[in-house]
Amino acid sequence: MIKTNILKIEYNQIIEELKKINSDTILFVADHQVWSIYGKDFNFEELTGKKVIFWKAADGEKAKNFNDFQNCLEFFLDKGIHRNAHMVAFGGGAVSDFAGFVAATILRGIDWSIIPTTLLSMVDASIGGKVAINAKVGKNLIGAFHMPTNIYISESFLKTLPDTEMKSGMGEVLKYCFLDFGIYDLAMKKSDRSELIRACAEYKQKLTLEDFKETGIRKTLNLGHSFGHALEFIYNIPHGDAISWGMVLVFKLFGNEKNIHDITALKEALEMTDKNPPWQNKEFPVEKIMTYLSKDKKISALNSLDLILVNDIGNAVVVNKTFEEIQNALELNKDELRKFSL
Repeated sequence: MIKTNILKIEYNQIIEELKKINSDTILFVADHQVWSIYGKDFNFEELTGKKVIFWKAADGEKAKNFNDFQNCLEFFLDKGIHRNAHMVAFGGGAVSDFAGFVAATILRGIDWSIIPTTLLSMVDASIGGKVAINAKVGKNLIGAFHMPTNIYISESFLKTLPDTEMKSGMGEVLKYCFLDFGIYDLAMKKSDRSELIRACAEYKQKLTLEDFKETGIRKTLNLGHSFGHALEFIYNIPHGDAISWGMVLVFKLFGNEKNIHDITALKEALEMTDKNPPWQNKEFPVEKIMTYLSKDKKISALNSLDLILVNDIGNAVVVNKTFEEIQNALELNKDELRKFSL
């Protein structure tokens, strides 16, 4: 397994970094929306001695389907590429998921790198080598582990990031605050955003190197994700928002009062102003959540699921819960949850 080079660079250094890639062929996969903003600044003719083959992907999660996956593969293969070609993903976490899966499968796997353009991607999605497309029944159910060679982090992209996407990225930062006391301390001290990005990226890199295939400690990075993916699907809300409310849900069902106190304090420190969950004052969707959980990729047996709980800041544990236990907890708490706010 390779160790990814996480490089903090200025925006105007990107082309110079691409010149250093040890390949004569670059397969460039860019998010449609991101490319409409930044494409004019990428003069591929400056990459002397390199052939650039360009694929414009659909915006965000829209790209992560079988049809686009097949079309992208066929497009690049039709160009006569070779196994030393190098793929570069340009965009948010959805594009790196998509492009990384193409890189993992085309010609049985080629090297690849990422230029993340969202906060969520900089702190989480671009790091760790988990790549995937979506199935009809759930998110990221078809994928692989394929580590990128380089991640080029330029915070200049955040200047044009919509507020909704910034807020979504903070949802993943919130997760890291529970997993690592150093990150928690940075957040509570309201440290510079650059420090938070660096700390989250380094923490995920560390866990990835320790447990690449997610059989042990790396599972803790899934804090909030089982319920979060269900909420993302049910309410059509941004990924990071869903993860933050997925954490609230697991804390309310199986955690403790300190978890809720900590999440309230952290959201205030991180300037995450939303207090009301997406299910508030609505019929709580127990059946829909259970349907989604039954197809979650973190299922550890036919009738159980691994959930991440937090005993205290920096002390997360993997706990196996049966579907019956989860459904009973949801049913028992659904009336209270309908009225809940932070």
